[in-house]
Amino acid sequence: MMKKKISKWYTRRNGTVTGPFSNAVVSNNLLVGRLSLHDEVSADQQTWQLLLNIPELSNIVNAEEVDRTQRNLDERDGFDRRKLQEPPPEEILQKRKQERRTSETDRDIEYRQLRTLLLKRYRQHKERLYWPLVALFFVMLLSLMLAVVFPTKLPIPLPNCMTPVGPDINWNNCSKLKLDLHNQDFTGAQLRNSKFIGSNLWNTSFIDADLAYADLRFTNMSYSQLQNSKLIGANLQKADLSYADLTNADLSFADLTAANLGGSKLDNAIFDYAIWPDGETCALGSIGRCIVVEQQ
Repeated sequence: MMKKKISKWYTRRNGTVTGPFSNAVVSNNLLVGRLSLHDEVSADQQTWQLLLNIPELSNIVNAEEVDRTQRNLDERDGFDRRKLQEPPPEEILQKRKQERRTSETDRDIEYRQLRTLLLKRYRQHKERLYWPLVALFFVMLLSLMLAVVFPTKLPIPLPNCMTPVGPDINWNNCSKLKLDLHNQDFTGAQLRNSKFIGSNLWNTSFIDADLAYADLRFTNMSYSQLQNSKLIGANLQKADLSYADLTNADLSFADLTAANLGGSKLDNAIFDYAIWPDGETCALGSIGRCIVVEQQ
């Protein structure tokens, strides 16, 4: 039958019982001198044995290893703290006499003092680094938050009227008269003050494009996608915008005289002060439709 391994022990020294402790705690207490091989241990406080007879607790490899381990485990700093402290009560002094560890050699004291000084310098070094690192962390966090909230926009390329048709091109102030540009993609393009008079822009994408003040007279823009586009002040006289999608487009001050808006989608489109196809001027707050101010 396999013997059950004991993981918790009570210790008895000079009649005083303490515990329970793990195997590691008992072994460490033995190494630093709080316990001796002639002290007793028990798993149930009923049957007591000498530590010497418990191999897993008293199995020490050699004297050199014991010496090194004792120095590493001992929490004493090597300096006499009694001069800096008030004398303790008499009962504590009596208890200390019973539990006092064996005296140390000058070499052990010197080793412990050196270790204490090194640890003190290490802690001071860590404390000096702590607040600068905290400040650096918050600066980086703030920079990241600002970058997310206020992202830097990519620079707009300079106008180039020879650039082929495509998304994000810059045709500001370019003249493109009577061209066939149907089914093309001008998504995000810069087309301010450009001239497309009489051009075929059927089923062409102008999503997020900037067409402010563009001249779009007589153009065929039926079925075009103009969502989120800027058509502020654009000239759309007699333009064909039938079935075009103008959702969220801004047509403030645009001229739509005689333009064809049949079947077009005008959800949330802005028509503030725009001229409607019938020649009426739309009032401020014309969203999705033209609100005409009645003449008094």
